[in-house]
Amino acid sequence: MSIFPLPARTPAAVHPAAPRFSQAITGMLCLEAIIFQTQAVVVIAAVFIALALIGPRWSPVAYLFTLLPARPAELEPSRPVRFAQLMAISMLVVAIALLYAGASTAGWIITGLVAAVALFSAISGICIGCIAWKQLVRRGGSAHDLKKAFALTGEGPWLLVVTAPNCPRCGPATRAIQDAAGASHDIVSVDLSEHPEAGALPIWSVPAGVIVEPSGNVGLVKTGVIGANEARELVNALG
Repeated sequence: MSIFPLPARTPAAVHPAAPRFSQAITGMLCLEAIIFQTQAVVVIAAVFIALALIGPRWSPVAYLFTLLPARPAELEPSRPVRFAQLMAISMLVVAIALLYAGASTAGWIITGLVAAVALFSAISGICIGCIAWKQLVRRGGSAHDLKKAFALTGEGPWLLVVTAPNCPRCGPATRAIQDAAGASHDIVSVDLSEHPEAGALPIWSVPAGVIVEPSGNVGLVKTGVIGANEARELVNALG
């Protein structure tokens, strides 16, 4: 029997406010540790991130978030979020090692960097680690070569519809795009649970409609509310 009513593994897409909630807690814990010089609190911050990486079921932060009355219409790809968590815990592990080794100044500086980035991300909604992951994946080529990554055939351009399980808006958005395309254009469905690398696309939420040019570059992108008008814009971009 599970401890919390949460999935054992991180789903392909998460509530867009969940990462900001976690970042706020990480940032506040690190800030408190710096102000009161409490090394143990840095360890607690690292443990919270580690539990989140193991799975939402084991994360007290994830459990607290479920108590909030928030049901999203859109979802956010989870792969970039996990990379941001890995960055944070790596820095905190180094900080903890330095603090307990007697190099307090260096340890607190690194802790301060984590606090600053986490609080900035929580307040602004701009996830620094997520942006870094997208850049690394694109440079590595695993998702930048979109034609290969998503088995796109023909000369293009192509229209990708990126969705995720339990996404309320994904079904209506997909139907709107399919209706606009009719029999004239093929639509490529990309489920984040099957293609997590799709999180490297320039999208911050699903559902999303993405035009892939014949060159393999990304063209027009629509996210969030995709109704008849947005669907027509995407289809018209196919030429």
